[in-house]
Amino acid sequence: FDRLITSTEMERVRVVMLYGSQTGTAEEVTSNLVMQSRGSLFKCTACALDDYLVKDLVNEEMVVFVCSTTGQGEPPDNMKRFWKFIMRKNLPVTCLSGLKFGVLGLGDSSYAKYNFIAKKLFRRLQNLGGEILVPLGLADDQHEWGCDAVVDEWSRGLWQKLISIYPIKDGVRSAVVYSLDWPLVTVFKVTMNEMHMEAQKEQQQQAKPNHLEFSKKNPYLAALTGNQRVTATEHFQSLVLDIQNRDVIYSLYILFQDTRLISLDISAVVDKMRYEPGDVVMVQPRNLPHNVNALLGKTNDDDDSTTSLPKQATTLREIATNYLDFMSKEKLVELGQPEGTDERYSYANRPRRTILEVLQDFHLTASKISLERIFDIFPPIQPRAFSIASSPTRHRGKLQILVAVVRYKTRLQLPRQGVCSTWLASLQPNDRVPVWLKRGGIRFPAKQHCILIGPGTGIAPFRSAAHERTSNGNAGRCTTVFFGCRKSSSDFYFRDEWEDLDVDLHVACSRDQEDKIYVQHRIKEQGEKIWRLVSDENASVFVAGNSKSMPDDVKSTFLEIFRVHGAMTSQEADDYCRTMQSVKRYQQETWS
Repeated sequence: FDRLITSTEMERVRVVMLYGSQTGTAEEVTSNLVMQSRGSLFKCTACALDDYLVKDLVNEEMVVFVCSTTGQGEPPDNMKRFWKFIMRKNLPVTCLSGLKFGVLGLGDSSYAKYNFIAKKLFRRLQNLGGEILVPLGLADDQHEWGCDAVVDEWSRGLWQKLISIYPIKDGVRSAVVYSLDWPLVTVFKVTMNEMHMEAQKEQQQQAKPNHLEFSKKNPYLAALTGNQRVTATEHFQSLVLDIQNRDVIYSLYILFQDTRLISLDISAVVDKMRYEPGDVVMVQPRNLPHNVNALLGKTNDDDDSTTSLPKQATTLREIATNYLDFMSKEKLVELGQPEGTDERYSYANRPRRTILEVLQDFHLTASKISLERIFDIFPPIQPRAFSIASSPTRHRGKLQILVAVVRYKTRLQLPRQGVCSTWLASLQPNDRVPVWLKRGGIRFPAKQHCILIGPGTGIAPFRSAAHERTSNGNAGRCTTVFFGCRKSSSDFYFRDEWEDLDVDLHVACSRDQEDKIYVQHRIKEQGEKIWRLVSDENASVFVAGNSKSMPDDVKSTFLEIFRVHGAMTSQEADDYCRTMQSVKRYQQETWS
């Protein structure tokens, strides 16, 4: 695609927007900010923090930082070099005295290091002489509106501040104005080709595997060797999730529970795809054919026609399949304003309405969308991160992940489905999956005792660790595992493996008896032993799984163990736990 340059571009005020993103959310938020500025006085440019020439920061007038926090309070992968530089102790305390800045953090309050990177970056920029453009924004994915609750309000404050600094100039819009009659400048120029498609397809089929370092830009196409359902086929989960918004409660109905053990062949690149227990694999999903058909049926564009890309030609069908995230929730123009948050939440967020369904609701408007505008409306499909469930030693040449297929009902007629999990579950043997590896947020010690707590699919990294420690002769008394499921007969993952792994296993099956029993109850039962392991044997604690209530419940149980068996006061127990976290002897890897 070729960028379009407007005639007023040289007159616009430069605003640099830098993001640190691990899963793509910070990148998407930054892209939305740039999109909001189109046609305005402000020329916003965006890039990842590690792609920005950091020495140019001293010459910038206004910079906006959007960043997430990963693991145990660490910067995202595409921010690590910038972070190392900006934290250098020898930087002059006035080196950023000419900079106005804003920082927006995207986090999850279930983590101990909630928005740690954003908070620390904000203070660091202040200490280097930077001037605060807008107050620090801390978005929380645990909020009922998700990160949007803070992102929308913070964005409005940003534009209002910029307007106050730079008044309106004649003929140029000064800032974000959500107006249907204002012609937005398109970002991409799309050229339609009717030739060379057959030659291009033949070239793609004959292409040899790329053996450079695998990454988002160069994923490895791993062949699927296993797609095993590890929950019983009759396992039905009639779970109702009540979401309260002010005085009204809305419900999501989980239809069933289908969990898959996905196995991928990496034997051809085993030396280039080395991983350790605790690492994650990034999966680039694709849209399902029936959803692609539904999307292309709502536009006037010929899905078999060819568009020009920088390196190759491709059809609209391939773009819709591999690139456009039209199954994510949509924000309409009139509902996209910060003051429209309630209406947007009611229409889009609460029922989990997708972009495709919005186009179906407004089909007359959808039919008038130009090809260029498609790339403005639809965000790219973001990769998904999965904890690796296999052991590099025990399962050499294989890479396995445990995937809970997301499917649930809202008030809409069709069930909601997760893009990545549904696509993975649909794959057949030898289908190709684009993957690359990333270092995980947790690391297991080689010798010390490990207490592993993983209900549900949270057991995945601990299965990897248990197999690896067994293979290296470090299992047995050195590994204690707490696993939680609903029923021992239906979702007891890897049941046949644990005895051979020779770990000290404790299982909580919440529905096998009248009183519900969860992992925190099993941990409490072993309180005296847990305290001995932690205090006398320097054991490390690892928690993985859903981020709703489980991590807090488990932590509360450990605090109780410290008080009861360690004879501590509440304050002493809190301090002891914080010390364990600071030296990474208590680590969490949770997800929403």
